[in-house]
Amino acid sequence: MSLLASHNLPLVAASVLVAILASFTGLRIASGLRALPPPARKREIAKAAIALGGGIWAMHFIAMLSMRMSGELTYAALPTLGSVLVAILITGVGLLILHCGERTTRKIGLAGVLMGLGIVSMHYLGMSAIGGKTVTYETLGFFLSSGIAIASSVCALWLAYKWRTLRQIAIGSVLLGITISAMHYSAMAYTNFGDAPAQAAVGDPILSSGMLALLVAVVTFLICGFFLLTAIPMDAAGRQADVREAAEIPAASPRLPYQLNNAVHFISVEDVAAIQADGHYTRLYNGKEELFCPWPISRVEEALKGRNCFLRTHRSYLVNMRHVKGFQRNGDRAFCLIGNGGADSIPVSRSRIGEVREALQLA
Repeated sequence: MSLLASHNLPLVAASVLVAILASFTGLRIASGLRALPPPARKREIAKAAIALGGGIWAMHFIAMLSMRMSGELTYAALPTLGSVLVAILITGVGLLILHCGERTTRKIGLAGVLMGLGIVSMHYLGMSAIGGKTVTYETLGFFLSSGIAIASSVCALWLAYKWRTLRQIAIGSVLLGITISAMHYSAMAYTNFGDAPAQAAVGDPILSSGMLALLVAVVTFLICGFFLLTAIPMDAAGRQADVREAAEIPAASPRLPYQLNNAVHFISVEDVAAIQADGHYTRLYNGKEELFCPWPISRVEEALKGRNCFLRTHRSYLVNMRHVKGFQRNGDRAFCLIGNGGADSIPVSRSRIGEVREALQLA
């Protein structure tokens, strides 16, 4: 016999708010990471994964505590802990994909699919921790909730990363938080509970469901609040104010702007080894480190007019031929080697191999 369940509406509302806050915290921490060196970038991604993955789990747990039915639900410790780790780890992998290499629509889609699968995995692993009841699932509910989780994650990441402004991040966070909640409650609508075989009676829990849910919500808010205070500073218009400030530099200037530690610095174009397009911005390589430039690749090309040492080797790359340490050919693929000892490789399009070889006097 399937048991009928009802929900405590204040706890349902709390679960949705927790999901939105966790989504905002995770996406906000992950903004502006291009300006950081790799070690610092990885630390921020870890914080974002903890906030977002942990918040997704907190939403799920509070939502479960909001459920009311005859008899008590218990939770096994190991699968409950495992569900937290799954949510954090898969979310972290998705964020790493977004912040390693060139960010493309394909990468955003892949990261969204991973994040959606992480949400689904966390949910059903957490459900396996339930004791005191028999739990069965309907196939339609599994596919419906999985589709919601994956589609919403892709859409939310696309909104948040299309323009890295506070407004877009907030919109993406609200969408992600609401649909994470929708995934949970749609899955629960197709989940059936029954009485388990008689077990030995246990004492009353130390904390009621309401108090435990409140404790989880408060801890989540405190963690998210702390992480937001330590996030990279960002004004209400996102990066746009920095772009306007940098845009005041004349296009003919022999220097390119880059952002570091919440300030705009400048580098001589002669010291730039390679330039990579990154959406509406660019990344500068000086042979030692990667710098975030608030100009789009088209504006950088304007500043480089008349400097024949820069050659487009790929649709996303400009290379200073004076900094090329070597040239590597592997079948139809080719690379310009830059950096100390040619440690970094810049791709060369098949159609541009001849032009690059000629510039390097190899033809």
